[in-house]
Amino acid sequence: MKKINKLYDYIIYPANYVGCVTAITKSNEGAEVLLLNNYGFPGGELTHSLCCHQFLDDKIISGKTLEIYNQIVDEKHSIFYRYMNQIVINPETVKFVLQKNLEQSKIDLLFHVIPYSITKSKSNNEINISAKEGQLIYSGKKIIDCSENFALMKLMGINRKLTEANFNLFVSKTGSNGFNIDLSKDEEIVHHHSVKKFVQLFDLRFWVSLKIAIEGEELFLENEAQKILNEYEIYLLTKGARVQLIAPQTYRKYKTETLPDFNEDVSHINSLLKEDFTAEQTFIKSALVEKVLKEIKQQNVK
Repeated sequence: MKKINKLYDYIIYPANYVGCVTAITKSNEGAEVLLLNNYGFPGGELTHSLCCHQFLDDKIISGKTLEIYNQIVDEKHSIFYRYMNQIVINPETVKFVLQKNLEQSKIDLLFHVIPYSITKSKSNNEINISAKEGQLIYSGKKIIDCSENFALMKLMGINRKLTEANFNLFVSKTGSNGFNIDLSKDEEIVHHHSVKKFVQLFDLRFWVSLKIAIEGEELFLENEAQKILNEYEIYLLTKGARVQLIAPQTYRKYKTETLPDFNEDVSHINSLLKEDFTAEQTFIKSALVEKVLKEIKQQNVK
């Protein structure tokens, strides 16, 4: 076990969109920031769970959230689908643009790590993580949990309940006709019992979200997701279609009864917001978080 001899102003986990924007915001204010992530790339549910279908709100999305979003949109092949206030976004573009912004900042990045305990004291807070180098301990004045699964809150003893699970993927057409067949005309595919949402993209591929039943131990949820995926994949093959890309991880939505106040040394970013957000409102949530953080900063200056 190695203790890192540096005290950060903020330790933020993970590097999902909200986490990245929060880290960049605090770093730009002059704070020493450490951003942790379990995957080797940023993006959170947008990338590792392929929650690519997003709702937008031009009246809300602004600031650094909008700046990074515009950078994503400016990249070639970044938007797979757009209709009114809905888009399906390219997860690879999200990874690239977020990584570029993080590397251009003064944030210390530590990816491929798993937090496993948090210790609070009067002088600082310590987060113990498992990394390639072994067990590491980092210290911070404040630790912010930006995760959708309340990962750090769980380490603090706060109970969470799984309320929803989806497995997201991309589907394409096979055979000599290529993409020139409209899968949406196949009612059996659209209304397959496992399909929760089915969006046809500009190139006639599809982004698909499969619903996963929450039964038994959560430990076996990925096994259940794999069973449903296998069933759906076989079904698609009988219809001349195939699974093109699957999410590395099932999307899981949790709820908690209570969260510590954001003024606490260890807190969750949701404590800033008065409403709950879905995985399809990532940009909206990020902008609202950014707005509240700015208001808190202005109040502290006064």
